[in-house]
Amino acid sequence: MSKSLFLNYATVGSMLLIVSACQQVQAVAEPAVLTETSPEVKLELQQQIQKAVGGPLVKLADNAYLFESQIWVESVVLKDDKGRPLDGRHMDLANLFMLQIEQGKCQLKHNKSGQVFTLTKAKCMEEKQRFPEK
Repeated sequence: MSKSLFLNYATVGSMLLIVSACQQVQAVAEPAVLTETSPEVKLELQQQIQKAVGGPLVKLADNAYLFESQIWVESVVLKDDKGRPLDGRHMDLANLFMLQIEQGKCQLKHNKSGQVFTLTKAKCMEEKQRFPEK
């Protein structure tokens, strides 16, 4: 094999390796905020949170995720007829839920379990795009 032919093959092989490596770069999920909200979006968020933590649908503010990418959801405390916790005290930690965007898809991530729920009704954008000062 001639030296120039070997160099040509080596160059082509190197270029293919670089292209292959670039294609394998994983997309990184970025913190996100909703671009708009509606009763349907709010219900979708409530249902996904319910899937992650169980219990009844959580109450969310109408502006949830419009200004912040994170919300904390307290665990459900079962109470007796006098309003006292059934176990005598409430020790469960709150759950952190983060809105994120990855490859154009709006997702809700339960920080404790690592579960990620892709949202179909919600539209979001990177938090740093909407609020560059953060």
